[in-house]
Amino acid sequence: MVMHLFVVRQPVFNRWKRVVGYELLFHAFEGAETSSEENNRTQRVVDAYLHLFHPLRLTGGKTVFLPAPRSLLMRDLITVLPPSQSVLEVSAKENDELVSACFRFKVMGYSIAVTDFLPWAPVRSLVSIANILKVNFGVVTGSERVRAVAAYAMPTRKMLAEQVETAEDFAEAESAGYDYFQGTFFCQPDLLRAKPLTSHQLTYLRIMQLLADEDFEFERVEQVLRTDPSLSFKLLRYINSAAVGVRYRVSSIRQALVLLGERLLRRWLLIAVTTLLLTDKPTELLVTALVRGHMCEQIVNTLRLSLESDPFLVGLLSVLDALLEQPLPELLEELPVSQEIKDALLQLPTPLGQVYALVRAYEQADWQKVGAIAQTLHLPEASLASLYERAVRWADQVFSRESAILSPQG
Repeated sequence: MVMHLFVVRQPVFNRWKRVVGYELLFHAFEGAETSSEENNRTQRVVDAYLHLFHPLRLTGGKTVFLPAPRSLLMRDLITVLPPSQSVLEVSAKENDELVSACFRFKVMGYSIAVTDFLPWAPVRSLVSIANILKVNFGVVTGSERVRAVAAYAMPTRKMLAEQVETAEDFAEAESAGYDYFQGTFFCQPDLLRAKPLTSHQLTYLRIMQLLADEDFEFERVEQVLRTDPSLSFKLLRYINSAAVGVRYRVSSIRQALVLLGERLLRRWLLIAVTTLLLTDKPTELLVTALVRGHMCEQIVNTLRLSLESDPFLVGLLSVLDALLEQPLPELLEELPVSQEIKDALLQLPTPLGQVYALVRAYEQADWQKVGAIAQTLHLPEASLASLYERAVRWADQVFSRESAILSPQG
């Protein structure tokens, strides 16, 4: 029986909201199974994972946080990963007989993270050798979150807060002394600290309005660009870069606009403006937007949906509320995007809305919802893992290339 595998990465941040690595989550699905097949399921997941995916390729070379089931540890399959870039996640609920295996991997240079850690539970031997303890903020609440750090944090043992869903959760975890953070907090607007938009933000929002308008006019875009010398310079730097491959030097804004063409110009400027809006925001916001946009685009192409709007735009605009600390519905009122885009971003049950909802469900590892939406769209579930992997690799590549061009020093 053929096994299909879903894989998704979720970022791990440090106190400065910089990504230090990605946790890889896996889910296998297939046809009807017998009970004997079910007993071997975990083993087949491990084998399929190691043969189908290259973890460091999915994490852009950053540290891999890898759930390590018993079968993975006991068979030494994990040694395909470099110790210096791998964190093995072992559940605190596992028996202590795994301690010797974990200790052996730790001696080899692998870091050990204990998941499902509860500060009030009896201390197991696994905890004593752990490099990282993961505290689930969805389970551990109130003063216990602080007590976990006070009782268990050490110079050689870091504390990781997971399911950190809001800016308030992050502030609480940071204040309590946690070292690492996981959750959707970086994609959520901090509405309690929302401020009026600055002049720069308003300028970039006006550029987004022009780019999102279906009646695209080069002249209007050129006029706005001329009011922002920094963005104009970065556009010329981009058009003259190796990424574009123009054989002669381009020195005028108009020439750059014509050479890029409407589609590439829209896309690059939207990425550029989003990058410039990041300011003190995590750069992972842009990577997330790029992954969402490219995956939406791939799904639409796979299904051959006939749409009036660019599906990539849905992904890119999906982080606008977190960038500007404003509710998304209010921002959408300011942007002259098509109703199709607005409905999709609000995850209404339109074709594009379902595509975006599928991408978000995959991102959140909500596998039951992924299966249901894929079935509604008549999209083969088996294709999703490869679409996601391509989106991740493309986003990492684009971000790496564009961030150099769009950096403040550039």
